Amino acid sequence: MSESDGLFNLPDYGFQEELLSLDPVARDIESGVELPVARVLPDIPQPHMDRFFDYEIPQKMANAEVGARVVVDIGSRRVDGFIVERSTSTNYHRLRPIHRLVSSIGVLTPEVLQLCRSVASRQASPVSTAVRLAVPQRHARAEKEFLKLPKSTAHPIVNQPDSAWNRYIGGAEFVSQYASGKRPSAAVQLLAGDRLQDLLPFLVTTVRHAEQSIIVVLPTSARARKLQSLLEASVGEPVALMVSEDDHATRYLTFLEVLAGRIRIVVGTRSAVWAPVKNPGLLVIIDDQHSAFAEPRAPYIHAREVLTIRAHQTGAGFLAFNYGPSAHVGQLTRAGFTRWITPAASELRNGVAQTLSVNDFRAEGVDLARMPSPVFKVTRSGLERGPVLFVVPQAGYVPLLACQNCREIARCVQCTATLAITQPDSPPVCTRCSLVHRNFSCSQCRGTRLRAIRIGSQRTAQEIGRAFRGETLHIAGVGQARSTLDDSRRIVVSTPGVIPTVEGGYASGIILDAGYLLRSSRLEAEVYFLRTIAHTAGHIRARANGGKLLVVGDVPGELIAPIQSWNFADWVDNLLEDRCNIGLPPTAVWVEIKGPESSLREFLGVLRTSAHEHGFEATEDSVDALFLGGAHDVIPGMAVLGPNPAGEQVVAYVRFAEKDRQEKTALIYSAYRAASAHRIAVGLRIVVDPPL
Repeated sequence: MSESDGLFNLPDYGFQEELLSLDPVARDIESGVELPVARVLPDIPQPHMDRFFDYEIPQKMANAEVGARVVVDIGSRRVDGFIVERSTSTNYHRLRPIHRLVSSIGVLTPEVLQLCRSVASRQASPVSTAVRLAVPQRHARAEKEFLKLPKSTAHPIVNQPDSAWNRYIGGAEFVSQYASGKRPSAAVQLLAGDRLQDLLPFLVTTVRHAEQSIIVVLPTSARARKLQSLLEASVGEPVALMVSEDDHATRYLTFLEVLAGRIRIVVGTRSAVWAPVKNPGLLVIIDDQHSAFAEPRAPYIHAREVLTIRAHQTGAGFLAFNYGPSAHVGQLTRAGFTRWITPAASELRNGVAQTLSVNDFRAEGVDLARMPSPVFKVTRSGLERGPVLFVVPQAGYVPLLACQNCREIARCVQCTATLAITQPDSPPVCTRCSLVHRNFSCSQCRGTRLRAIRIGSQRTAQEIGRAFRGETLHIAGVGQARSTLDDSRRIVVSTPGVIPTVEGGYASGIILDAGYLLRSSRLEAEVYFLRTIAHTAGHIRARANGGKLLVVGDVPGELIAPIQSWNFADWVDNLLEDRCNIGLPPTAVWVEIKGPESSLREFLGVLRTSAHEHGFEATEDSVDALFLGGAHDVIPGMAVLGPNPAGEQVVAYVRFAEKDRQEKTALIYSAYRAASAHRIAVGLRIVVDPPL
């Protein structure tokens, strides 16, 4: 016997199994209650407890619906849970009774439970973590109020025109499919001058005529409230609003009304993707690249992914509306799930501003250089026709400083955060601990002079005010609500997220320091750059009406071209091709594993063992070899990258092909459950598709 076939080929970790395993025998339960066995999903986040448990339903709880909240005993613990099924038989030798029926209303529907299970499987997370997001906490007073409400009455649905879709390639064909009862999915590249109220109401009324429901999710509550009002006014039916800012009672009452089918159109933020609507027919996400759509809690799922899973399971149509590009939506088109719907070439002149660039500008941060002569020319020309917009990356006065001598970023001597100047003639102050640095001394060269690295909106407004004396100046920035202005002559200085709306659009727009929008180590830096420029272009008048957008900064020409042509679909296709060649998301699956180094080492050992037990071919690399840095295969096609230090912990990434997502994510979760059951790999956090 060779050494490789003997004792020296033991896995890094192994668990002793039972010597004898017998399949449990199902038995019927004799009871005066019809369907006396309740299958319960407990609210326990530990992966090894991620399963259903059987309990007996006492006579006094005989009316408990599937989906009802209960309290049950597990060992010595008393936990919340949901009844997911009622039956006459069980595989358990002895059943414990349900301790308490919290409410007889079935708030966890079978369709939402299936969605939660699919999401949990995709994210290598317990089902209970998804259920926590899907079902809000009970509010007794709101539940009593709901039970007293009258049944909903039918509302006449107002038909809407579909003419706006004719401005898009394939738009007329797409809406005709909806009118004929089909539910296709698409990625819509909006014209800069188009708004949702031009395109969405026709599809909403078409779906409602078929007695189906609609969910529309937006990144902010302000945009959700605005769209809710627009849809109620145009469609003629009540629209539920689901936003996190609402109080607990309001959120739960809205949830119950949607659950009962009294409201069939839901508009909201991230949490609205879980709305328990009856018979969903249309699922819409607006601006899916917005960071607000990423769930910061387990199972760390993106709202877009929840909607795509739900569309697959229910047959509903999925729509993504974007001004700029989205790599993840582009991946859906590559997979054949969606199709591109892009503006017709004949509409670009009437829908998009003329985009200009100052690509030969390099010395950003110098007051005069950051506003070359084309800025003044475009501004003066625009002021003759209406308001002019200036966009800068950051609010404040001088938000980032550096040493004048060595260019080292200026940092606080107490907490090492960056320094900023908050207003004219004020000394530098720490952006974290607010310590004032009246006598700055560089930690590298001991220089005492500072220079501005970034210029904020307030300092920019001051410079513009000096150059255009006598012009009305309006400053918008972080912390201010988005406002609406008239189209009178003025200069508006704003950051990207809070640009005031002007009826008819700005005559001209100038984006200053555009290169700073690209200076990020994040994978999606170019995507976010184009998204920011595209959203700004949406505020500028069309080229046919004299609208001009000037991009000032160190920006490559290949990023200006898609804005000028308004062709983001081809740019996304090229981006995905490049990422596919080097194994980057969304063409490949990345899983982040973060925690103590010892726990990470133990988990990777369990993962190797679990892979071997599931029939995967083992690699020759040991667990120690996986910690040498670079990329090393755990099994063929599944590589570990790292680990890297992350504060007091370490972080490693597991990478594999998108086509293997289901199989290899299940393998990771199997190892996670095994590690949890044996109380090793403590303190680990596993995130599928993390931001990179």
